[in-house]
Amino acid sequence: MSEWNRIERGSGRPLVLLHGAGGTARNWLPVMDRLAQERRVIALDFPGFGRTPFPDDAEFSMDWAMAQLAAEFQRLGLDGPVDLAGNSMGGWFALEAAKRGMAGAVVAVAPAGLWQHGMPPLLYAQFQAMLAGSMLTRGAGGAFLRIPAIRYAGLAVIASRPWRIDAAEGIRMVRDLDRSERALRIAVGHARGLRFEGGQRIATPVTVAFGTRDLMLPPRVSQLRSELPAHTRWVRLPGCGHVPMSDAPTLVAQTILDGIRAAAPAREATA
Repeated sequence: MSEWNRIERGSGRPLVLLHGAGGTARNWLPVMDRLAQERRVIALDFPGFGRTPFPDDAEFSMDWAMAQLAAEFQRLGLDGPVDLAGNSMGGWFALEAAKRGMAGAVVAVAPAGLWQHGMPPLLYAQFQAMLAGSMLTRGAGGAFLRIPAIRYAGLAVIASRPWRIDAAEGIRMVRDLDRSERALRIAVGHARGLRFEGGQRIATPVTVAFGTRDLMLPPRVSQLRSELPAHTRWVRLPGCGHVPMSDAPTLVAQTILDGIRAAAPAREATA
């Protein structure tokens, strides 16, 4: 498989950004310039999302996803553990990568997988509704996305302040969701009976941040701490939704930078 589509900014030690299910690397644009002041920032389109094609023979599983991610790191020349920030599905992937020794530091923004038994029914229903809604915008139906009230309603599940998303970018987000239908249905179907497990022994710094207005992963059912290491740093993002980069770009960027800086003393000690 060829290299994944990516957006890059800055220079220095790499920081890889992983988007959520139905999203793309573009979800990170509101925070990339701030992050790039300190790091080489690489936002990736996971296979099946954005501009990275989904392999015809793909059999989605967490082992497959991690193998694909490791191969992409190798293609990019990223040697050794890589600092990661991920949102939703990407946050789950980042935590899995840390469990497998692939991550130098992890900042998981509203990570999926921190539920008790399997994907909560409400979250599954939200994905189905979002896919159905995006399908209605195909062809001539796409014109309705130019109406602010309709666009805001469609984006309100993921962002607490959808009016802060540029109109063209908001339309692109809905279209990207629709284009990812095949990969998204496979990923969501696979995740229904799974959760993140076995992370208690992760040694690398871990930060988990949730918006206080996350409508997709509420605290009671989707923010459990039992499978994460005791040293995990928990952060609240006031007024933010599930994909908070446009809600509070400065806060999200600073949260990520604070989290990956925590790895610096450990690297210096082992240097």
